[in-house]
Amino acid sequence: NEGPTDSSQEICERFCQADSRFRLINQENKGQSAARNRGVKESIGEYLMFVDSDDVINKNVLEVLLPYMKTDVDIVECRMTRKKEEFYLNKPFKIVFEGNAKEAILNCIAIKEVKFCPVTKLYRREIVEKVPFLEGVIYEDVYTGINFFKNIRKMLVVDLTGYYYRFSSNSIMTTSFNEKNLDIFKVGNQLIESF
Repeated sequence: NEGPTDSSQEICERFCQADSRFRLINQENKGQSAARNRGVKESIGEYLMFVDSDDVINKNVLEVLLPYMKTDVDIVECRMTRKKEEFYLNKPFKIVFEGNAKEAILNCIAIKEVKFCPVTKLYRREIVEKVPFLEGVIYEDVYTGINFFKNIRKMLVVDLTGYYYRFSSNSIMTTSFNEKNLDIFKVGNQLIESF
């Protein structure tokens, strides 16, 4: 909770009262990366998944992804859609990508079965702990996402539409150009240095 002006905090508090597995963490608004880093630090699970506050995950996404998390698998990814009707389709799913670190990075860059975005994935926690999200910049997910792949033994992509990205007309990625968009160069340089 970073001080939203809607009723998010009250909703979270209700979930915490109803189910002890939920914990509400309050902090001043420092941006998405700081919130994710804090969430990782405060979490206790063996696996992690990120869901942005305005998006929706399929109710069985974890049930589907978790069995693929075998001993040598560090990330299992599902599909994302921006179309509500596609999100609610019940279709059979299969593995559409399986590969090691190098194969995942090359696929992400060239073929695009593998996505660098931090959402849509179930992670083994130590992968996320190795690469904190860059704070104070946008496009931080390019740096973090590709660096996550660098540290894996194997990852899978499952053809399950498990993540619904709800389009927002005032999000960072849809607003007109401003100087903050130049962060892509800072992030790109840090990515090059990390390799």
